[in-house]
Amino acid sequence: MPPNLISFNTNPQNSFRDAIPERTGKINQIHIKEKLSQLDISLDQIRLGDFDQIGEITARKNRDPGSDLYKKVGAYFRPNYERGILIYSLIRKYNLKSYLEIGFGRGYSCMCAALALSENGGGEIVSIDPNLDEEFLNNLSKTFPSDWFKMIRFVKGKSQEYLADEKQRSKKYDLIYIDGDHTYEATKRDWELCKDNYNNFLIFDDYHLPGKVQKDIECSNLIDQIEDDSKELIIMDRRIFLDDRGYSDEEIDYGQVLLTR
Repeated sequence: MPPNLISFNTNPQNSFRDAIPERTGKINQIHIKEKLSQLDISLDQIRLGDFDQIGEITARKNRDPGSDLYKKVGAYFRPNYERGILIYSLIRKYNLKSYLEIGFGRGYSCMCAALALSENGGGEIVSIDPNLDEEFLNNLSKTFPSDWFKMIRFVKGKSQEYLADEKQRSKKYDLIYIDGDHTYEATKRDWELCKDNYNNFLIFDDYHLPGKVQKDIECSNLIDQIEDDSKELIIMDRRIFLDDRGYSDEEIDYGQVLLTR
């Protein structure tokens, strides 16, 4: 069964560069295990194998054959599967019924949300990405349960165009996940379009504390400007699954930011 895929294209916006504020790193921090405990969710309640199965198809990454880790611990690694566990846990815990994500990628977060919604009895997912590939989506629809795909509306287009459309401006979602273009300007536009449209939670992916530098990852520069007492950085990245790099919790300078209504 082909997935529900639509293309949404309007006139392209003019590119521009805002003045980018400096990162401050002034944000409350909590580790993913502690956050789950705060939500009264025990790791014993979570089937880690489910996330491994989803990740095997949608998220697993290959190491550079020339790297030391390739030689010492293996060719593959799990790139922050905890992000899916957080999304899944929030949906299950609070019986959320609608989920909007900006940035489909290979579908890991989307499928984790679909798993949670299906266990809750159903719901609605909207996934926006300008690079959606119909053949890839069709292959996914043959791998995962058809009921999951009945809940998902795939939007091939830019989030700033789709969400600015008059029909979408008043639409609200229980959980919004921002993981699209990570430049400051794009993150700012996504935030402006989403900040009044979530009922319960909003998550930003890829927050980097000062000192961690990655090309075109400027989400933190925007997030640090948001004034919201609920704002917290959830430190994650192989904190629940085995971290074959051998990093300690204190060495992780990355995570997702959660806003709560």
